[in-house]
This record gives sequence, C-alpha cells and structure tokens, in this order.
Amino acid sequence: MEEHLNKSKISGDIFRFLYLNKQSSRQEIAQSLGISLPTTTRNLNALQESGFIENAGEFQSTGGRKAIRYQCVANSRYAIGIDITRNHLSIVLIDLALNIIDNTRLRIPFHESHDYFCILKQEFEKIVSKNIPDRSKLLGVGIALPVIIGEDHKTVTYATVIPLSLNIYNFFSDYIHEPFLFFNDANSAGLAESWKGDYKDAVAYLSLSSSIGGAYMNNKMIYGGSNNRGGEFGHMTIIPHGKRCYCGRYGCLDAYCTANVLTDFTEGNLKEFFDILKSGTNRGIQNIFEDYTDYLAIAVNNLRMCFDCDVILGGNVGAYMADYIEDFREKASKLNPFERDGSYIRVCHYRTEAAAVGAAIYYIDQFIQNF
Repeated sequence: MEEHLNKSKISGDIFRFLYLNKQSSRQEIAQSLGISLPTTTRNLNALQESGFIENAGEFQSTGGRKAIRYQCVANSRYAIGIDITRNHLSIVLIDLALNIIDNTRLRIPFHESHDYFCILKQEFEKIVSKNIPDRSKLLGVGIALPVIIGEDHKTVTYATVIPLSLNIYNFFSDYIHEPFLFFNDANSAGLAESWKGDYKDAVAYLSLSSSIGGAYMNNKMIYGGSNNRGGEFGHMTIIPHGKRCYCGRYGCLDAYCTANVLTDFTEGNLKEFFDILKSGTNRGIQNIFEDYTDYLAIAVNNLRMCFDCDVILGGNVGAYMADYIEDFREKASKLNPFERDGSYIRVCHYRTEAAAVGAAIYYIDQFIQNF
C-alpha cells in the first residue's frame, strides 16, 4: 500500500511538473524532481497509458540521442464556466490548457425562473453533448455571478446587480447535475487573466463592464479578504459627495467608469462608441472618453499606490483599451508622485468570456493540485 501511494505521488509530481513547464524531457524531469531515470520512465509510461500525457516529438540533438518531449494531454479533462449577467448568458468549455473548445453567448435578461433555467440547461447540454462523448471527463461547472459569494461558494451574501433568492444554489441544482460552485464574476475574470498571462507576482485586475469589480492576486491566487469582499474596486470613493452609485452611496468609481457611461450615448453599443471615437469625427464622444479616462486614471493610480503592482484593465471596456493605452499611461502617470513610467498598466489578454473561463479554472486547478 505504501509503495502504491508513493508511486501515485511521483506520478502526480511528474504530471504537475509537465503541466507547469508545458513540455519536458525524461532527463529534465528526473533531475528537477530528484528521482531516478528508471522510476521516471515507469511513471511516464503509466501516465501515457492512462491518457494523461503524450509524446510531443523530440528535442534538438545536442550531440547524442534526441530526447523525447512529453506534455500533458489537454483534452484529457474539461471544465465549463457559466457567466450570468443582467442581460447576457455565456457558457464556455475549456480544456486543461485553458483553450476555449466551444462557447455560446445569448442576450437574455436574467430571471430566477423555470423558463430562464430551461434555456440555460438546453445550451449547457448542447455544448457537453457536442464536445464530450465521455461525460466523466467533465470536472465541474463554475458559475460566475455579479454578486458577493460566501466562503462555501454555494451562498450569496450580497446581490444588487441581479436579484437572487437565498436558495439559489438549490434552484440551480434542479438544472445542472454536475458538480458546480458559485464565483464572483470580477474575481473569476482576474483569475483567468492571471493564469493566461502566467503572472507569478502580484497583480490587480480592474473589470470595466456594466458594473465595476476586480481582483487582487499573487502567484495566481486571489486575495478574498476577511469577508470575501476583496477586489470590490467599484466602491472606492473617487469623488467625495459625487454621483449616486447603485449601492446607495455617492462618488463610487462604479458611478463614473462602468461601460454604461460610454454606451448611454450609442444606445448600448460599446463597439459603436469606440468606432466613432476611433474615427475622430465626433468631438462630443471624444470629450466623454476624456472624462471617463480622467476618472479611471484616479482609480488606477489608487490601486498602484495601494498594491505597488501591475494593474490590468479588463472587462468590456478593457477589451478596447489597447489603442489608447499609451495616452492613458501618460495620464495616470501624472498622478503618481514616485514614477513617470506607466508601463505597469496593462490591457487584458481575454477580450471576451474572461469571467466564464475564470470560473471554470477552479476545477482545472483542483484537478492539477489533487492529481
């Protein structure tokens, strides 16, 4: 029994090493993990026979026999992420390498009703049946919501963006029969960004969508705070006694920098706003964006002062910021008493579906850690 447990641990160590390093040789694995070549070979063969790793070709020769490259099989397991917003439903299927295998996005207002959840279940089953013949390969379902989640990831402790009842987890369980948990949408988006960018150091993620949220992460781990409210950047006060926020207070970042601040002038169409802005033909649109980035610069500078780390602009607005990032860096740097280099401000990798991907990552991470 002890020998079996030891073999399982070695296999797990090898699998995790390959997952983190993408590809590696037998010799490098043995040397890095401090195990013998015969033991490494036996475990590599077992992992290969089980379908978890594969031969990825050969490394360039350094004078002797070419070393075989090994890598994890990305489609050996899957996870699904669901992102529920006030007016949209997104479902994303990812593999172990975080590749988006399939996804769907519907414009549908959220209602805690049988009709809404029947649509959710129908779209969910379409993706599963189309892509995963062996349902045992589906690790679980992460559900991203614009709410504050309890530590058990099954309860909602604060919800104003969308209305949810106290027994919402039980309501979901009537329609989704795989393991599932709830996650805050902005935290999930930040987690997806942290994994995609492979950030080893601390990073702050600012989600700029129909509401403002965010996440503070270190080595791909989210800091949730004492009450699981870490990263609620949308409720930083940036203008004392300013505009009224949906939370009932005044001057919150959320009142100044949601996507709606921009789309109110283009009938809800963010792409149209940025198309007009890029054309340079509408001075009114340019002024709106100038005001928007003025307030955003205050928030970004506050995050830099608090955390002294890179700040990533994400969410729906962040997806369009690449064309304006240099000007914005200059604007934010003028508020910074310590530095004039704004390169710490970055644009998100995920232009869409970051929250859904991040919610699914929980199950990928659990699988890797517990392999």
